[in-house]
Amino acid sequence: MLPKQRRYKVLYFSGYEWGNMGRRKVRLAHEFARQPEVASLLYVEPPVETSFLDLARGRLDSCHLEPSRRAHLQALLGRPRQVEEKVWAYTGSTKTVPLSRFDVLRRMDALRRLNRGLYVRGLRRSLARLRAGRVVLWLTHPLQVFALDAFPERALVCYDWTDDWAEFDWLPVEDREELIAWNDHIVRRADVVFAVSQHLTRRAQALNSHVCRAPNATDLDVIGVAVQRDGPVASELSDLPRPIIGYVGQIADKMDYELISHIAQARPDWSLVFVGPVWSTKRERVAALEASGNVHFLGARPFDVLASYLGGFDVCTLPHVISPLTRSMDPIKLYDYLATGKPIVSTPVAGVERFADVVHVGETPDAFLSGLERALSENGSLRKRRVSYAQENTWSRRAREMWKLVVRGLGGWEDGICPGSV
Repeated sequence: MLPKQRRYKVLYFSGYEWGNMGRRKVRLAHEFARQPEVASLLYVEPPVETSFLDLARGRLDSCHLEPSRRAHLQALLGRPRQVEEKVWAYTGSTKTVPLSRFDVLRRMDALRRLNRGLYVRGLRRSLARLRAGRVVLWLTHPLQVFALDAFPERALVCYDWTDDWAEFDWLPVEDREELIAWNDHIVRRADVVFAVSQHLTRRAQALNSHVCRAPNATDLDVIGVAVQRDGPVASELSDLPRPIIGYVGQIADKMDYELISHIAQARPDWSLVFVGPVWSTKRERVAALEASGNVHFLGARPFDVLASYLGGFDVCTLPHVISPLTRSMDPIKLYDYLATGKPIVSTPVAGVERFADVVHVGETPDAFLSGLERALSENGSLRKRRVSYAQENTWSRRAREMWKLVVRGLGGWEDGICPGSV
């Protein structure tokens, strides 16, 4: 066990900007910062690609930062901002020094190493200012593999594996095998691996003995309470024909656009509503669906108002394709749906099998449509059971379970290896 007086600072690399408490990476960081062993947490957002020359010319990287010179200057200087008690967010830049306007020169290995070195130096400087001593290094994506060598003095390395990264249509690297190799390298070297699904858990266990399945979760205070108490419904839904068949989440690679089209054409009197950001690669598919007249893509909405949309749905859906990507996933939206108590219809993607008694599953378009019909005819008998599942899978509970394993790892695994699931 750890000495009671020993506290740590967490260097938490994320793939998202700070803010949306409905996202796993943000929410876990928030919850970890509340644990007694954590003195401070540096939350690393995706870096910008703005250089000092770009800043002078007003050419700011289109990213999560506000489009102001001040915000990008703070990133270039490596200055973190405090976002809540014990948590600082760090952006940084991977293009601090452009040296040339020619892209071929900007991509030179020497220049990349220089910018990476400046980026890491900024992180080290920020870490040095935070309270506590040794560092717990938390990684969430293969592109963060450089941190293993950049921070060799850490007390522990944790890897939170949430997706089969090489199965996305768009990849951040040209070589898919390189991404797989980086991922496997992190899995091997991590002191503890948290895998979101059974599929990823089995793959990780072939490379590391300290692997634990850590599914996603929900926030009952934000989602469940508001919907179950018949809170306000989003005004955008008030004039739509009923029933409203809803979806929340990113409109991306995992969506089954043919299935959505089939439902829209088969039931033109139904309203199909999608709440979430549309990936640029899917805009044409979205435009084609919207042309049907009964399919509505509303765009991204803040997490704290999500309940007003879920509360207006008659059925919550997961119309995902069956693919290697969706076989590795564990949809957060499924847990948010459970928190509402409302009927749920899904294709047979990973994660749904855990709640087979309260989710209507349809693999083909016709079977999915039949599932929707059954969901609309429910008498409310499954509502309490869905909410009960949500109560067993809250973010605060999940984070505590995961952090207990981090503490065990810091103590040298004196009481055995990581169990199969939390």
